[in-house]
Amino acid sequence: MAKKILSRLSPAELEIMNLVWQKGEITINETLGHINALRANPLQRSTMQVQIMRLENKGWLIRRQDGHRLFFRPTRQREETVPSLVEDLARRAFNGSCTELVRCMFTQKKVSRDDLRQLRALIDKAERGDL
Repeated sequence: MAKKILSRLSPAELEIMNLVWQKGEITINETLGHINALRANPLQRSTMQVQIMRLENKGWLIRRQDGHRLFFRPTRQREETVPSLVEDLARRAFNGSCTELVRCMFTQKKVSRDDLRQLRALIDKAERGDL
């Protein structure tokens, strides 16, 4: 059975999902603490609660209750989600061009020798049909 296509994630939702993928399962308060540790302007608990409920309503998160505590976990793993996010970005921002997407990354960030080595290895694998 094919998985349901979920709606696009906003930047704030993606920030929450990255944390949930990293932790596996998380409460609203834990999410708020982690997100606010990275922010100059902290979010209110009610704002975080609304964002998490939206992610649940969209099908990205599922809840589990233990007493009075709610725990949230992802319905999809990061590995099965990120490729479609990148494909969507490439389609919308670069007319589907992988080359332009990578070119943009090269101009925005210094690429290390190790990154270049890994990219060459990926290109070699792709040319051999091993990806």
